[in-house]
Amino acid sequence: MPDQKSKRSLPDYTEHMIDLASGQMASFLAWTWYFLRTEMDKVDPVISRRLYDTISERILTPYMERSDFWWQAFGYKPGVMVNNWNPWCNFNVLACFLLLEENTDKRAEAVYRTMQSVDQFINYVQADGACEEGASYWRVAAGKLYDYLQLLSNASAGKLGIFDEPMIKRMGEYIGRSYVGHGWVVNFADASARSGGESGLIYRYGKAVNSAEMQTFAAYLAQAGSSVASANAGVDFFRSIEDIRTSSELSQVIPALPEVSSTWYPQTQVCYLRNEAGFFLAAKAGFNKESHNHNDVGTFLLYVDAIPVFIDVGVGTYTRQTFSNERYNIWTMQSNYHNLPMINGMPQRFGAQFKASEVVFDSQGSQFSLNMARAYAEDAAVKRWTRKYTLTRDKLEIDDLFELTETKSPNQVNFMTWVKPDLTTAGVVQLNKDGRAFKMLFDANSFTGRIETIPQSDPHLSKVWGNELYRVVLIAKKLQTNGHYHFVITRN
Repeated sequence: MPDQKSKRSLPDYTEHMIDLASGQMASFLAWTWYFLRTEMDKVDPVISRRLYDTISERILTPYMERSDFWWQAFGYKPGVMVNNWNPWCNFNVLACFLLLEENTDKRAEAVYRTMQSVDQFINYVQADGACEEGASYWRVAAGKLYDYLQLLSNASAGKLGIFDEPMIKRMGEYIGRSYVGHGWVVNFADASARSGGESGLIYRYGKAVNSAEMQTFAAYLAQAGSSVASANAGVDFFRSIEDIRTSSELSQVIPALPEVSSTWYPQTQVCYLRNEAGFFLAAKAGFNKESHNHNDVGTFLLYVDAIPVFIDVGVGTYTRQTFSNERYNIWTMQSNYHNLPMINGMPQRFGAQFKASEVVFDSQGSQFSLNMARAYAEDAAVKRWTRKYTLTRDKLEIDDLFELTETKSPNQVNFMTWVKPDLTTAGVVQLNKDGRAFKMLFDANSFTGRIETIPQSDPHLSKVWGNELYRVVLIAKKLQTNGHYHFVITRN
């Protein structure tokens, strides 16, 4: 176990680690102890005593004695990542202390310690409230923060709470804004494009922060068939009992999708644009060291009538490689398998220094632009690469204006899709799906096009996209230090 001091291959039983699995099981067993200890004692008092002692040994004691679990984020330094592990683990620890610790002073000390740790997560999240891990991670990031804050409020009779903070509300409303329709969501980073959401959780969060938008969205999900409690199968006891408690309330809410034409997250640098003709654009700037990062500065997603047209593939099944220094050997993590250019034959690089600049969002003009030059290393020899997205009523226009210090290799602009493309007509990428036809227009004098088929054997991807994905590769015919590429995506 690399996180243990012994560094041996097999776990060292003398050093107890608190992580997602051990914490969640301990929380479940703490609820079991709390509700059933009297009945267990009728059989044999040793049962409840052993359960108490084990949770105390493996969770309560190490949490109070150690400050070096990475997710605690004690001694946080800028640049260090704090992600969903923090509220998730701290929620489990908080439940254990509230249910088991009978000494008032020790319980108060432990509760305060969890508050100090969770503060690090809240401080890490951008003020705009966006979940940089993606919408399908929301339930264990902002969603787990809600669980933690609600449990804290319950335990203190409402005296400890920050639900009136605007940022907490923005964190909650992110989930509805990121919903495209028919179960599809915005899926930057490691998130999945399929994530209906937990209607019960979203309803309670919305009620806590006084968001009618979240409450009606939760009712929409429930009506659409997203089971209130299905996602809680397993050991998330708190959410399960909360689902039961609030299910009747939720059933009385009138369902509705958020009626928001544009959403801008200025610190995270992500924008969403919708129009009445059924177009939904999501685009991002940001930097290449976000939580669950992909090298994807400047990429976009486009849905029409809630049908994915140009996509973010997402991530395959997690393996050892996924969270190692080999992460960017995986194709789904690379910028050349996002809707982005390879400049002078070079993809984007990983690191906080590889980021967007000159980011501008214009909601009135339905435009989003950025300079992505700094997302590429020096070997790309790029001085400027400004990409502008313009969404009108019936089309999306993409303009790439660039300036290179030298030319080494033809530029290559890539587009990912799950719809099999057709390049039969010069300058046209034809896409047909579910009885609807779309096309992307490009300058046939500027590019040579080809279609690459990417078979999907990984079930984590194939259950979303099917057995094949496709990459549209447009290769520049000319080597030029200055230029302008123009693409138009519209219905047929």
